[in-house]
Amino acid sequence: MEIFLIAFVLSYTYGVLGISIGYHRGLSHRSFKLPRLLEYFFVMGGYLVFEGGPIFWVASHRLHHRYSDVPGKDPHTPLDGAWHSFLGWMSKPIVKISEDQYRLIVPDLYRDPFYRFLHAGGGNNDGYLCLAINVALRLGILTAFGPWALLGNVLGSVGAFIAPLLVNSICHMPKYGYQNYKTNDLSQNVWFVAIASFGEGWHNNHHKFPQSARHGLRPIEYDFSWSVLSLLKLFGLVQNIRLPRETALQGNEVAVANTVDPVVLARTSKEVSDETLADRYSAELLDEQPAFEDQTLPLKATSEEAAAKHRKSQKDRVVAITKR
Repeated sequence: MEIFLIAFVLSYTYGVLGISIGYHRGLSHRSFKLPRLLEYFFVMGGYLVFEGGPIFWVASHRLHHRYSDVPGKDPHTPLDGAWHSFLGWMSKPIVKISEDQYRLIVPDLYRDPFYRFLHAGGGNNDGYLCLAINVALRLGILTAFGPWALLGNVLGSVGAFIAPLLVNSICHMPKYGYQNYKTNDLSQNVWFVAIASFGEGWHNNHHKFPQSARHGLRPIEYDFSWSVLSLLKLFGLVQNIRLPRETALQGNEVAVANTVDPVVLARTSKEVSDETLADRYSAELLDEQPAFEDQTLPLKATSEEAAAKHRKSQKDRVVAITKR
């Protein structure tokens, strides 16, 4: 039983930190900079709990911010169905990303040969490769440590896999949480999801300040991933940490330290930093449309009145869906 508990705790912790620090705050938003090998270490934590390749994950997440809670555009909004936002978006996606669009959305990841290897050429190949590597890992655990260790690893990994699915679904359903900030979407802060996901559940804060390395912005909003990053900072292992300015936290200003003004961004990936490429798909910062097939969708409301109407219409729709 002891080896079961050790395997469970280690697998869950490594998996959730891999998703939170590796896939999400690290690769998707470039909220900080880690040494390359340490970055790979965290990314593999997410990969080894069946999250799929980084290119797939990060592209889907950047689109989520670009079109947050827009039906048919956001890969996993509850407005397309509660089950769809939880798991259906992976098995039967409404939003399908072509290889050309992957290269447009995540050119920073395409420059990395390791992430290209995990992508395996796209299609379904990245999913098959992820499955094969994960199965091989479990066979190794069974051989080296026995069935109890395998059971602990599997259950811990399943728990870690579920954590971001709760963020995608529950944290966009108003009845479960609260908002510290007005945003043009349904994002909510949900305390029990935040606990399970090591801080990812402070989701309204995140949608207000997407580039922030810290998601729990109030004293009662504990963010375990931020604690880990703070510890790494003490040892000089994390740099360029991006946090909201105090003036932004106290009002409606959208501003993150070290953020480049997106209005003056160059258009090609060779001319801009990885951080800027991540910012390009932030619904809170950009004023221009990405070069997708459909460029007619307005990114955000053009006035506070229009924004309020947009939020109300979205909330009414999600309430109707969740009551079905």
